[in-house]
Amino acid sequence: MSDAPTDSRAAEGEGRSGLLAPEADGVFAALADRTRRRILVRLADRPDDAGAVAADLGISRQAVAKHLRILVDSGLVTASPQQRRQVHAVRPDRIREISDLLGAVSRGWDRRLALVKDHAERAESAERAEHSRRAE
Repeated sequence: MSDAPTDSRAAEGEGRSGLLAPEADGVFAALADRTRRRILVRLADRPDDAGAVAADLGISRQAVAKHLRILVDSGLVTASPQQRRQVHAVRPDRIREISDLLGAVSRGWDRRLALVKDHAERAESAERAEHSRRAE
């Protein structure tokens, strides 16, 4: 389709943001686990420590701590000491990058589907015209 070079250039531009680089694989590996996604959603509601997240989600504190380490290592979550505890928070900039990447993919598919629809409609219209011409 004629928009392939544009899509390729757009993908290269997105790659400069980092999510198409090999180093970003950790982000997607972190998101691949359902428990980590639950923790991420919980932290998006309000930053907290591992114990509070564990209590809210009904998971052991040790399991939450393990998942939080992965989320921090991936860059999706930050950890900052506050008094005697580590408070974890979602990094909205990283979530926005993921959203932007998925949005670019979605827009690409929308364009391709629109092209397929236009092609099918033109073919159907031509077929009707041919059928009408033959009926005369």
